[in-house]
Amino acid sequence: MTGILRRTHLLFAMTGASSICGGIHTTNLNVLHALMDLAGEIEGEVKVFSYLESEEARPAFLPERHEFRAFDGDKSAFALNLLSEARKRPIICFDHVTLALPVLPLALSGLLKSVIFAHGSESWRRIRRLSRSSFENASLCIANSDFTLKKMRERIARFNGVACPLGLSPEMTLNATIPTGFTEEVQLEAADRVTRKLGAQVLLLVGRMHPGEREKGHRPLLNIMPRLLQQFADVQLVFAGPGDDSDDLRELACSVGVGHAVFLPGFLRVEELNRLYQHCYAFVMPSLQEGFGLAYLEAMNYGKPCVGCFDQGAEDIIVDQETGFLVRNPNDQDDLLGILTVLLSDRQRALYMGANGFDRLHAHFTSDQYQQRIREQIARVL
Repeated sequence: MTGILRRTHLLFAMTGASSICGGIHTTNLNVLHALMDLAGEIEGEVKVFSYLESEEARPAFLPERHEFRAFDGDKSAFALNLLSEARKRPIICFDHVTLALPVLPLALSGLLKSVIFAHGSESWRRIRRLSRSSFENASLCIANSDFTLKKMRERIARFNGVACPLGLSPEMTLNATIPTGFTEEVQLEAADRVTRKLGAQVLLLVGRMHPGEREKGHRPLLNIMPRLLQQFADVQLVFAGPGDDSDDLRELACSVGVGHAVFLPGFLRVEELNRLYQHCYAFVMPSLQEGFGLAYLEAMNYGKPCVGCFDQGAEDIIVDQETGFLVRNPNDQDDLLGILTVLLSDRQRALYMGANGFDRLHAHFTSDQYQQRIREQIARVL
């Protein structure tokens, strides 16, 4: 390895990882592991700038020799420190294109090598002019799926981009075999405020319920729930995750007469979430806003069939009819109802698809596999 590579330092400018929820932040844990391994290979170091976090959020696995700076959302301090470090000519990796704005002039002039991760619609839908320029002048753009890369190529005239499908979070234990049976009874408060036991036909959706993210599939599922209950009296919906829209969804469930069969437990710790993954019959997130969809991988880790949408990041993960089902339009009630009817009517087929998904996870989407993909791509920039 050349002396130039041995002197290369890596700077990871991220929104956060340890103390912030969301797919990007979960993915950053894998990125941090990959960068540490790469730094070891080039005898370099990693500096981590966390824009939204505090110093207490320093990842426990990050060795002391790697510097960690937190900025508590202070935009000016973040930008000034980033510019100061840029003078030392590191390779700078950004978890979000907006963080690259302070160093855009350096990228334009060719004085900076940068890697920008692209995670979803913010990378191509309603993209701002300066963000487009940041992508165009980055040394490398790493998209989280073939779908995201395809959409970026449709909207951005020129950029150096590759698809690097995500992997399971390093915080989630990769199951060696599919867990079987219920470890314990699960009780949750239903939308009608009555605590009830979860049964054997739970359809689980894990995702934030925020006003700006209303296409994850919550409302389409609630809209067909009355008809679904007519065929399957024991079917239940569990919407796990935080968000300001949870009260509205609870009211909608009650207004259509299914408040007794819908549960919104809010944010859950990893062990609580894993218990739901193990308990559920299937994972159903017919989302129209997924650049990838880490939650599908989490469900596959428990051998659950998944439902997503065509022409979304879910297509990178779910093989239609083999590991689950893909729908064209979740707002087409007959289409969504038909797929869920097939799924709930044939438990053996559901188990078969879940097992296929479990194998697919192990073959393509483990944490180690994703970290290896990151190392290989960033090594190209070196």
